Amino acid sequence: MSRQHTASPEPLEPKARPVGALMLALAFIPWAAYWVLTGLAGSAGISVALGLSCALLAQQVWSRAYRLLDLTTFGYFLTAAAATYATDFTLFVDSAGPLGFTVLFLMAAISLAVRRPFSAASARYDYPKQYWLNQDFISVHNIVTTVWTGVFFLCAIALFFTSMSAVGPLPVALVTAGFVFSLVFQSKGPAYLIRQRFSPYEWHIPVSPSSGKQQNEYDVAVVGAGIGGLSCAALLARRGFKVLVLEQQAQVGGYCGSLMRDDFIFSTGVAGITGVWENGSVLRLLSQLGVPAEGRFAPNRTRYVYKGRDIDLPAGIPHLVDSLGDVFPEEKQGIDAFFREASEAYYQLHEYSGDYGAPLPDHLVVRLLGGKAAARLPRKYAALYDWMNKTYRQKLDEHLGNESLKAVLSAVPGQNGTSAETTPGLRALLSCIGPYLEGSYFPVGGPRAFAAMLAEVIQQNGGTILTNYKADRILTDRRRVRGVRCGEELFQARVVVANVNARTCVLQLVEASEIGGPYIDFVKGLKMSRSAFVVYAGVDKNLSSYPAFIQHVDGDYSMFINSNADRRLAPAGRSAVTLVAPIGYHDFPSRDERDYDDRKRQLAALLVRKAEEIIPELASSIAVLDAATPRTLESYTSMPEGALYGFDQSAGSRRPHFRAPIKGLYFAGASAFPGAGIESVVMSGIICANDIGGWTQRQGS
Repeated sequence: MSRQHTASPEPLEPKARPVGALMLALAFIPWAAYWVLTGLAGSAGISVALGLSCALLAQQVWSRAYRLLDLTTFGYFLTAAAATYATDFTLFVDSAGPLGFTVLFLMAAISLAVRRPFSAASARYDYPKQYWLNQDFISVHNIVTTVWTGVFFLCAIALFFTSMSAVGPLPVALVTAGFVFSLVFQSKGPAYLIRQRFSPYEWHIPVSPSSGKQQNEYDVAVVGAGIGGLSCAALLARRGFKVLVLEQQAQVGGYCGSLMRDDFIFSTGVAGITGVWENGSVLRLLSQLGVPAEGRFAPNRTRYVYKGRDIDLPAGIPHLVDSLGDVFPEEKQGIDAFFREASEAYYQLHEYSGDYGAPLPDHLVVRLLGGKAAARLPRKYAALYDWMNKTYRQKLDEHLGNESLKAVLSAVPGQNGTSAETTPGLRALLSCIGPYLEGSYFPVGGPRAFAAMLAEVIQQNGGTILTNYKADRILTDRRRVRGVRCGEELFQARVVVANVNARTCVLQLVEASEIGGPYIDFVKGLKMSRSAFVVYAGVDKNLSSYPAFIQHVDGDYSMFINSNADRRLAPAGRSAVTLVAPIGYHDFPSRDERDYDDRKRQLAALLVRKAEEIIPELASSIAVLDAATPRTLESYTSMPEGALYGFDQSAGSRRPHFRAPIKGLYFAGASAFPGAGIESVVMSGIICANDIGGWTQRQGS
């Protein structure tokens, strides 16, 4: 597939014919023949209906794809024929209407009870197999089947207690209504359900760039200067909005920062940035900001250490297949198939979002593309929807058998705070497949340089950044944003973008009565991702022969040699090394406990000893040593529990919508769609900026 994906999401392929509705209609032909002919020719109607049901079932026997409705139909008429012709039993003739509709009612009700709505079997003809497990598809057909259950029940009751025919006006009208509803709701249902699900966030605050505002009056205030907030603020400032950014720390960037100890510079949280390719969101952002990308990013070399073996994985399918194939030759064909399928899904993800700078959550897909276009996306992007309905481990299992190979490829999801078994497909595409296909990059000058660049764009375009300013309250009135209070200072703004964790925002910055108890309970119930213990080591040794990033799969820790990504981050002949090991927040004592410092020293020494499996005699070469605990990370970033990735990113977990249920309040950063990681939070900033601007800004314009 071409790496250039700038096509507009419209026009999509021509509208598909409703094959599913046709198959559902065909399934009722035996019943129609039965009800008509038993009234005219008695038991002959059963014979005709049985013959028709056999014809319908024959195709399914050949394809081994059975539909419950057709199986029920065949079983009913086979039983009716046996009872009628073998015993002269007349019930199936005399009570054809009420008996038939009762059986159909039971069939529909049972299909709902076992969570296999019968209408979905026919609708599958209209969608690729990859979409059949999608929750919206299932929800739509739970509703469609429920309607049919009601139709069958009403018909059965009416025929039991009246003398009307099964082909009388009322049954015909009810069945016709069922068909019409099925046809319409299958097309419009997904969009309807999404709109209902996100209706509390369907507000609009008109904001346009304007002059004449007072000193402390802004179009938009951004609370928190992480990359999500800075990206949003830079885009808005570039488009003429008067923007204020408030940051509690002395420097901007959040986890995308740099730590200096003596002459060594360490990344505080970023080992690599994805999205640095022609259709990636990071380069899209720079393009819209008018910032050249040349010279800003250096490619990372990556190595995995597994069972004592070094496995270097360069980016790009041919290189990946060759490198992994050398280690696992029996899996080479499966490796190639896995990455080619993954690449198709990855590029589809970026293709449909080409006009908007970032992939879109469901709510925005419906709002911006329209319900009909959104309903056709699963057909156009089948590979993408297949990944979105599965976990990373499920996709690995489809192509690969060697558990050691899967263990190596499963090391990447660990950088999301999840295992391969719990990493949802969308997260896997962004944070696992993206680096494999398009590479991982390090900001030249360190992560702080990337954050500083965004801050510079904001200020050059008239925006204001205030560091050492901690927001105490987001001011609201009647569930509408009015501004921000920092100490005694008030800043007026009709829109506030919270680039702090949503839990912090909801529980500390917003009046509880304004945001509402149910939403507070929802946010309280969200699980935080894991934290980490981090060691920063200035090493009196030249480590340039090693890759910049090394993941020890067996040891469950990673090493980032900052100075191998950018030589300026350590003195000549020396190296700046960061070691990261996952740890639970509650596994570490609080900072005011007596054993906090001892525990910190012990863990630092332990992690350094483990790292000597990769770099011999590392401990004796350390000139500068520092460490950060989960408590350190929490204090520095105000991230609850020192979580590295915001909320838990496991499959099935929820995260807040990028709009809060207060008009004018947005969430940017790892709390919102699509999650954690520099590329992902850039996407969240782009989405917020575009939504505030009314989605009038298109990519490249």
